[in-house]
Amino acid sequence: MTARRLPRALQVLRLVGSAAGGLGLAAGLGAVAVARRDKPLHAFGRVATGTLTVTADAPGSGVPLLDHPDHHRCTVRRSRAMSLAHHGPDVMGVAVRIEGAADDGGPADLLLASTGTGGLTRWLLRPHLREDGGPLTTLLPQLGPRGAVWLRLDPAGRSAYDLSWSGTHDRWHRVGRLELDGPWGEDRPLRFAPVDRPLAGLRPPTWVRVLRRPAYQAAQDLTTPAPPPMKRRAP
Repeated sequence: MTARRLPRALQVLRLVGSAAGGLGLAAGLGAVAVARRDKPLHAFGRVATGTLTVTADAPGSGVPLLDHPDHHRCTVRRSRAMSLAHHGPDVMGVAVRIEGAADDGGPADLLLASTGTGGLTRWLLRPHLREDGGPLTTLLPQLGPRGAVWLRLDPAGRSAYDLSWSGTHDRWHRVGRLELDGPWGEDRPLRFAPVDRPLAGLRPPTWVRVLRRPAYQAAQDLTTPAPPPMKRRAP
């Protein structure tokens, strides 16, 4: 009996831990947002458009975008996590919006940060001196038809990234390249929602949704100006 209940108990503990972590993260990010009067992390960045060319020259992942050769239009935002300086060590971030890549045919969003790439170090953020200083991964996994999936971008010069994916105990498989149309442009007020708009064939595990959703909501609520009150008409 105990052996059968253990997996369920572990799931409950993980959800409780994720909920507590998510609320704590929301509180911390909320405090930073109030102090800065802006987004708590990745407040300033650069935006560009580009094309993701998938060659699918790798074992099948079960995720349509990764497994089928095609071209996908993208909007890409590059930023530093703390955004305190334009130079010096920081956790780098790249957000990608891929047109037509969600289950409903709309855009899908990806958020990647500078991390390690090993079985354990991919769970750990890693600061770099430059925006193109090293690999970026999705940090937390998503679930595909064949198990957990991590995505990875490797800078390939100033205007391109190589795309790879990996399973839990698998090596990285390169499947394509994201090439920008031109130089990085000015920042834009974009909101990326990887939990709500994942790639078709992927979904965030329940514990990831529980961990991330409060933090995202707090950051948006505290940094999105409230609409002005409606004026009453004179009788």
